[in-house]
Amino acid sequence: MKNGGWFKGNWRLLRRGALLFFLALTFRPAFGLVSAPPLLGLASSSARQDVLSAAESYLGAPYRFGGSTKSGIDCSGLVYVSYLQATGIKIPRTVDTLATWILVIPVRELAPGDLIFFDLDAKANPPSAQAQTVASQTAASLSRADHVGIYIGDALFIHAASIGPRTGVIQSSLNESGWKQRILFAGRALPASTLSGFAFDGGADISFAQLEALQGGLLASVRGLSGWGEVSFPLSKNFSAGLRAGVALDRSLGVVRVPLELSVGQISGFSVFAGPALTFGSPDLNGRLYSPGDSFITTGGLRWSPLFFSSGAQRFGTYFELRYDYYVPQAGQTEDIQTDLRSCLNFSIGLRLRTVKY
Repeated sequence: MKNGGWFKGNWRLLRRGALLFFLALTFRPAFGLVSAPPLLGLASSSARQDVLSAAESYLGAPYRFGGSTKSGIDCSGLVYVSYLQATGIKIPRTVDTLATWILVIPVRELAPGDLIFFDLDAKANPPSAQAQTVASQTAASLSRADHVGIYIGDALFIHAASIGPRTGVIQSSLNESGWKQRILFAGRALPASTLSGFAFDGGADISFAQLEALQGGLLASVRGLSGWGEVSFPLSKNFSAGLRAGVALDRSLGVVRVPLELSVGQISGFSVFAGPALTFGSPDLNGRLYSPGDSFITTGGLRWSPLFFSSGAQRFGTYFELRYDYYVPQAGQTEDIQTDLRSCLNFSIGLRLRTVKY
């Protein structure tokens, strides 16, 4: 390859990658990305009931802005002390910080112990407009939240009301028109079950052949197609481990690969993967013959998932992957390190859908 040829051949790809990276960093806060309930793995299995019991012990307490005791308490103060008593963990103290801390979920997925956020200044809206507001879950709707309550079940919630015919810590119904028309969104801080965080991922990508071929057009550079599925469980917030299986068609080598990989890393961000793979066909790159590596780990690499759009427990986004497939040149051939490297390395861009049980 001529000096500087790699950069000339890859300039288009590098330029697109840089643009996607910039967009991911710039707009990521607006996409509502949250990997899991913030207290996932930090609270006991009885924490939800303990939150409700703690909140109910404040029933009848008068409203006092900034208060957090039974002599006077506000809405976020009730959430704060209830979670502190139930879990021993200090959570955000104000409505606006709670709104950006929780996992935003659809109102229809509310479970006892979840939080429900309102806009007290909102004008009475028809149900269709309210439903649209809930579905959008944008940064703008998060910023409008000025009241919060704790969901009990059966459309009831407990909160410290500052307006209305009754004030202080009371129970109200989401079916009451005054509250129903002011709902913004719901939020989850605690796992809903012992399997919370258990996730199913699926994706598909396009991999690229020798990268300098990009100067001949995107289609000419396509090396292959692949699809995969993964089952994972969180190890901590935004960090998980999973088992992934897939099928990949490699046009350059004329083979089909079936990898089974362990994937560990950030749910949104960088992760690594490695494992064995079955190879169907006889690998051949430009007349140079290869055999699949005979070690247990025959595939691995690095993945970057920078961008997710979210809706409840659904996540959708892009990912970039640099993969190394272990191939060995067959005996009797002349040395060609450059071709050997191209046979093993490939870069792919794909789409990913993640469904999480919360």
